[in-house]
Amino acid sequence: MNTGEAIFFWATALFMAVSFFMGLLSAVFKKPKAFNIGRLLYLAGFIAITAFGIIRWARTGHPPFVTLFESMITAIWFVALIYHLFRLKFDCISILFLPISFVSFLMIGWASSLSHDATPLSAALSNVWLFIHASFATSGAAAFLIAASLAALYLMGEKKINSMEVVAKKVPIYNNLPKGVQNFMIFGLILWGVMIVSGSIWAHIAWGRYWAWDPIELWSLISWILYGLILHAHLAFGLTKRVFCWAAIIAAVTIVFSLWGVQYIYNTIHTYG
Repeated sequence: MNTGEAIFFWATALFMAVSFFMGLLSAVFKKPKAFNIGRLLYLAGFIAITAFGIIRWARTGHPPFVTLFESMITAIWFVALIYHLFRLKFDCISILFLPISFVSFLMIGWASSLSHDATPLSAALSNVWLFIHASFATSGAAAFLIAASLAALYLMGEKKINSMEVVAKKVPIYNNLPKGVQNFMIFGLILWGVMIVSGSIWAHIAWGRYWAWDPIELWSLISWILYGLILHAHLAFGLTKRVFCWAAIIAAVTIVFSLWGVQYIYNTIHTYG
């Protein structure tokens, strides 16, 4: 990273970390000021990570999702973007800040442990289909993480959420939370599907084949099928809301693994960079 990137990256890490702990403080000790400060710091983190992405893009000449580090940073950006757009339309969903700040805190911590170096694009990566593929992968992952965050709110229980006087007035209709989980899962399923299809097209151009059963390809397909099965079971067979929400959280783990965890275990041609 150059100096500008480093400043905005570590500013993002600081804002995300403090926003999470302020949210935790507000939930445990019922401090309205801490909740509001946490939300403002999370917004500041979003602005900082946006600035980081712009500087990185300008320096490297390509969108920042080529390396593992960049992919994770872009996913964090999409999570924050979706949250803030969602909150503009539904201010009552402000309480979503609690699990979202936790997810962002974990991911920025993980990203900080990775290599921050930018690598030049190889000939195989210099294709518009790669950018379509990567953008739908990170935005799809963000949608699934938002769904898991809404599911976590529902599983906390209405009584526990409403006992947090600091945020009680900001809670949406509790029983509608699973509907939000469902909608974001459908949204993510569409994005993830486009990711798989565009990746196949790019693979054919770069390597002369559409599919090779590479571990990342396989786990991406497993994740997509798993979400499809969960949604089908919920819509067609009426999974209970609690089971559905637990399934959304478990499925989100497979997304994280398929996008960023696979290469820790398997040899893959999808090595970032």
